[in-house]
Amino acid sequence: MITHLRSDHPDDLRKAENERKGKNGAKNEKNSRYDNDANSNLIMALSTSNVPFRFVKNEYFKKFCLLLNPDHIVMSPDAIRRKLAENSNKYILEISKKVGDLEKCFIACDGWDGRYENVSLYALFVYFVDKDFCKQKLVWFDKEVTWNKNRNLQFLGIQKLDGKSTAENIGNLISKLIRLYGIDFCKIMGGITDAASNLKSFLNRNDLYHIHCAAHSISLILEEASAIPKVAQVLAKVNRLAAHLSRSKTDRKKFRDRSAALKTKGRIPLPFSVTRWAGCVMLAVAYLEHYQSISALDAFQQFLLDDNEKKVLNHFIEMTTPFLETIHNAESDATYCSEIVPQYASLYEFVSGQNQKTRLVKLLTSETLKRYSKYLTNDVALLAVYCDPRFAYLDGVLKTVDWEDIERNAVNYCESSREVRPADATGTEPPAKKSNNQNTFFSRFLESKRQSQPTESVRTEIVNYEAIIMAGRPSPSSCPLLFWKSNGARFPQLSRLARHVLCSPQSSAQVERLFSRCGELVSSSRRNRLSTKTMNDLLLNASLGALKKLSEEVRDKEESETDEDSDDDIGEDVYSMWPRNATNRRSSSAPPSL
Repeated sequence: MITHLRSDHPDDLRKAENERKGKNGAKNEKNSRYDNDANSNLIMALSTSNVPFRFVKNEYFKKFCLLLNPDHIVMSPDAIRRKLAENSNKYILEISKKVGDLEKCFIACDGWDGRYENVSLYALFVYFVDKDFCKQKLVWFDKEVTWNKNRNLQFLGIQKLDGKSTAENIGNLISKLIRLYGIDFCKIMGGITDAASNLKSFLNRNDLYHIHCAAHSISLILEEASAIPKVAQVLAKVNRLAAHLSRSKTDRKKFRDRSAALKTKGRIPLPFSVTRWAGCVMLAVAYLEHYQSISALDAFQQFLLDDNEKKVLNHFIEMTTPFLETIHNAESDATYCSEIVPQYASLYEFVSGQNQKTRLVKLLTSETLKRYSKYLTNDVALLAVYCDPRFAYLDGVLKTVDWEDIERNAVNYCESSREVRPADATGTEPPAKKSNNQNTFFSRFLESKRQSQPTESVRTEIVNYEAIIMAGRPSPSSCPLLFWKSNGARFPQLSRLARHVLCSPQSSAQVERLFSRCGELVSSSRRNRLSTKTMNDLLLNASLGALKKLSEEVRDKEESETDEDSDDDIGEDVYSMWPRNATNRRSSSAPPSL
């Protein structure tokens, strides 16, 4: 019928279509914005939850949408997939603009192996500090907003690994992802990962720095401590209680009610994930906090401890609590890799001052010293400590390394990565004078002296840097990037070094948090047909929504501050002329002992 009308009656068909458009034009224009907003929110709801796409075909969900707007058409699952892909391309384009002018960056990469799904997923994050240090810009809906943040953190994606988890295949996957965002491989300075041999091999093959995740490194120490026979015997009883509470819903409710009646705060002793760093210590702490609830219930008498077991558990918690605090600090995205060595220095000072007669203290001391010494051989970790004004030239941070050795490494790095400034495009460079003899002794002497000037300028900056640090060191809660932002003109080469080595955090916890969510998506019985591409699109859409939300919050804040400005504010406190970013303050960025 349609073919017949198009071939034999084109004028009548065109007239009927125009009449239909005229009737529905006003209604479509009225509801177009509603449809776009509703579809955008539907996409974000699906991207931030574990709801399958076929939910939009649910009869009652359709009725719910029709009650809100009878003219609204719910997107189909295929339309949702197309919109996810469109938003993913928008996110890639937006991030490509942000990473376009970066000089050096650190990557955080880790893998997730599905035990039953027979799949290996690898996620990639990139960390970098731009030339403005703390200032970031984002263009959203043709309006530019600016906000202050310590460091740029961008999620690049999650991909399925082709073949086995070898260093070569991981390198191909990372190269594919960074090319998607227009990042040159030569701009990657190093990576922060766990101790996986394939990731370390990938970094070593490409001559990249490797920083062992501080949270993972310290959790390995606690894992060794929990394997001591006396400690393991007590922790087994703690784990049996946690397993019982996780299985019995009735006993779990009784336990919660008893803890509430006793006004005991905190998480009840339930099992932690096997991948949770320091989960054994956290479970032991929860067990002791709710010990009165255990003794108050008849069915839990089998999980009580005798006096000797209590002493063992109390001693274990007392010795491992500083390690647990360090792990919690390392998991924050506001930390810097420069804090790893000082944190280990504080831990070693703590355990070495304890009674070395117990097996637990001996093990903690030896394991802490072993990993502390390993970090002291890591060049980029030492350069980060040197570029952090909170720790530079501080006694007690470096055990076997002299500050002069780090200064030489700083000079070598500045020389090897010296920035070549382009000539002024507005002026015309005068022609070089012709020399009669370019190979004389005098010409070679002058050339050698001219090449030695950058080295001397770096050494001058080092001397002045030490002087300003000794004269007034920044507070432990301050942001090191703010120091280099203020003193970048005074130390141009050292500030560039700081921008490169301070872009890495202490741990790769951001990747682990992502895998916690991916595990729910992949292992869910409702999403058993979810492809890797769709999962990657979901995560990119969630990241795009976070960028949009951030830009709206900053824009609203800027507009509110503009509305509140008046001429009466001229006589306010002079310090308010330099706004301080509250997010840069941290309560425990430096060890108390230092």
